[in-house]
Amino acid sequence: MWLRSEPTGAPWHATCDSSTFASTTCKRRRPSEGPHSMNLGTRGALTFRLGDYNFAVRVEEAGGVLDADRLAQLPGVAEPVAGVAAFRGEMVPVVDLAGFLGIESLAPHRYALVLFRGADRFALLVPEIPRLVAGRDLREAPPEAPDPELSDLFESTLVSEDQDHYHCLNYWQIFESIIPQTAASAARDVHAKRTR
Repeated sequence: MWLRSEPTGAPWHATCDSSTFASTTCKRRRPSEGPHSMNLGTRGALTFRLGDYNFAVRVEEAGGVLDADRLAQLPGVAEPVAGVAAFRGEMVPVVDLAGFLGIESLAPHRYALVLFRGADRFALLVPEIPRLVAGRDLREAPPEAPDPELSDLFESTLVSEDQDHYHCLNYWQIFESIIPQTAASAARDVHAKRTR
């Protein structure tokens, strides 16, 4: 498919998919040409910084951003679980990602980025509202784990046009290592695997 620089008359919702939308400054190129050709499987990434590291969450996994000033603490729950927050009528566990990864973060964590997968939800503490980077401005690079012990948690690295590197983690693997699946979630996963 060629990228078009002229309006195509597509419905408004088609422009939400960055793989089919091109700005007027885009040059025509075939998908096999150049760094923008890679299909990242995402329309974009929500990016945030923890300590000296940049992280990204694919927008398809994000459910929203909460003010994390008033997290409800749970008795008997240890770090990195910071507490729970109300999100769209549900209680969502909030994980301190910096604490889990051993990253010293000087900025206070003021927001929680909610991730979802089916009916499951949890949130990551982040110091600022995540910034959206469009998928067309990213290319994928091999994962770069700063700590070899954590390498299995790193899915990929996204590189922006500004050459900023963003680590994409397997956030669900992190969450499931902290909070084991409930019997209902495990049964749902087994049923889903059988029906494939």
